[in-house]
This record gives sequence, C-alpha cells and structure tokens, in this order.
Amino acid sequence: MNDIFEISESNKKLGIITRRNTNGEEFELVKNFIDYRKEIFRPTSTKKLAIFIEPKINLSYPDIVFVEYNPNNYEQWNKSRFKIGSADLKILYHIYVSNGIDATNIVTQLGYNWKDVMLSVEKLYDSDLIIRKSQKWCVKNKKSLTVKKIEAVEAKISKWDEVFQQAIINRNFASESYALSKRTINPPKNALDRFNEFGIGLYIQNNDGFKMMQEAKKTLIPVSFNSIYFNEWIGRAISLAGRAV
Repeated sequence: MNDIFEISESNKKLGIITRRNTNGEEFELVKNFIDYRKEIFRPTSTKKLAIFIEPKINLSYPDIVFVEYNPNNYEQWNKSRFKIGSADLKILYHIYVSNGIDATNIVTQLGYNWKDVMLSVEKLYDSDLIIRKSQKWCVKNKKSLTVKKIEAVEAKISKWDEVFQQAIINRNFASESYALSKRTINPPKNALDRFNEFGIGLYIQNNDGFKMMQEAKKTLIPVSFNSIYFNEWIGRAISLAGRAV
C-alpha cells in the first residue's frame, strides 16, 4: 500500500458503501481540501493515511474521513475478518468496553437472541479477535481494533446549522470532528461559540488557502462500534493489496 490511499466508491469486497458525489461548489471544496491534506501529510513507518469520501456510517454519509493508522497492526491480518458484519462489530465493541464478559450477559445486555450471539462470537474467535479467559470473552489485542486518529470533516459553503448537525453526528465515530467552509470573511461569532461548546473544530478556505480557525476536542477511540468500521476497512484494503506496508 502507498503512504496515502483513498476510497471514494462502494466496494463489496471491503464492505464499504459510499454516496455518489454531486458536482458543485461544495464538492470542489471537498476535493481541494483533500489535496491540501495530502500535501501536508508527513508519513512515517508507523503512520499512514487513509481517506474515505462519503462512506456510509449508520444512516449518514460524512463528507470526508481522514484516518491515520499504523500499518504494523495489520501484518497478521486474519482473512476471517472479511466475514465480520455490523452486528458482530456491536458485540465486539461490547466485549471491548466490558473488559471481559460471558455470552449470557451479552444476550441480556444487548437484547440479542442466544443463537445470533453465539454465531457472532464464533466469527470473532475465528478471526482471532477474542479469547476465552476465566470463562469470559475478552478482546485478544486492543490494538487490533483501533487506529491512531479518525478525523471527520463536513463541508458546507455557509449553512452553519446544517454543518453543525452533521458534525455532531460524526462525533459518534470520530476522535475529532470538523466543519469546513469557504468564506472570504470570518464566520459569525455565535457559530464559533456553538462549535466550541460541543467540541467541533472549524476549517476555513479563504484567498490564502485553508486555515484551522478552531481545533476540535479530541476523543479516545473507538468512540463506538462505528469507529471499528474504519479499522476493518483499512485491514481489508491492505490484505487485498497483498502486503502491509
């Protein structure tokens, strides 16, 4: 794999669904910002960048998601992980946050039926993601579930309420959530105050290029099971490419 790779189209093998891009001023803003981020990114042997354009996360499509990851975490990728779906990731995340849990409590706490839980546990075990310890299921290696950073960016030309609402939704999976706008003058103070209150960052494009006007609040990941999607997509992409570099 290259230091930077980009996914903008649906891919059944990776399990990714994306929304078709619509040409216009906002899409140009998105493309220009991606080019800018590629230019300033400085890869290392333990830091690479994956860029997802409008991937489906639950029922929403964030405009851009930048994911920094350590390629070494994918060197022993188990191909059984290609079979993992949304319900399996929910159970995996529940095991992760529980720091060990038996199947009975998974059924009780998540409201799933016994058969579905056991099928998911079997898939997660075959994928080498969980182990049995003291009669409880535990995540084998927490590094196998996470990446360095998930930064979501939502672009709007001037619709501050709309971009704010989507940026809040993006916090459900991202470690950092940003709004992106194109303005020749500074945004209104009430918008900045609102973003700051909820930990939303802000990028602005003006005549001098792109500028971070406000830094986002950083959150530890995985924030939810939705965060793990990006880790799995990256692992699958690297596996299909044939080597983890």
